[in-house]
Amino acid sequence: MRKNSHRIFFLLSLSFIAMCLFVSGVSAADPVASNTTPFHYRPQGKLDPFKPFIRKEIPGQKRSDLKFLSPLQRYGIEQLKLIGIMASENNDKKRAIVTDPKGKSFIIMKGSLIGQNNGRVAEILDDQVIVEEKTGEDSRKVKTKRIILDLHRVEREGKI
Repeated sequence: MRKNSHRIFFLLSLSFIAMCLFVSGVSAADPVASNTTPFHYRPQGKLDPFKPFIRKEIPGQKRSDLKFLSPLQRYGIEQLKLIGIMASENNDKKRAIVTDPKGKSFIIMKGSLIGQNNGRVAEILDDQVIVEEKTGEDSRKVKTKRIILDLHRVEREGKI
C-alpha cells in the first residue's frame, strides 16, 4: 500500500507540473520566451579559441617570421645531405633527393624553400644543387649567398 501511494503522489505531481506549464503558455520544450532578441557573437577584442597558447620558436629566426615551416626549413642547409638527382629524358624537370639529420628523405625542385635562412633552390645540375639565401636586415642591403650541395664528395685541398 505504501508503494502505491508513492506512485500516485509522483503521478499527481507530474500532472500538476504539466498543467501549470500548459496554463502559463510556456511549453516544456521551449523554456525561453519567444519575444527575446537573438544573440549575435562579436569577436572584436576577444581571444581566438583556435589559436594555440604556446608558439614553438626556432633558433635563429625572428619573432615576426614565425609561421608554418616545412620540414626542410627546420634544419640548416649544412645539415642536409644530397643523395640523388632525377631528370626526365629531355632534362627539363630535374628533381633532387635530400635527407635530414634524422634520415628522412625529401624531394626538392627548383624554387623549393630549404634551410633556416629562407633559402631557395636556384638550380639543379647533374651532380649538385645550388641554393640561394638572401641575407640583410635592410631591403637596400640585401646580399645573396650561394650554397652548393654536392652529390659526391669532392676532394678540396687534400681533404675528403
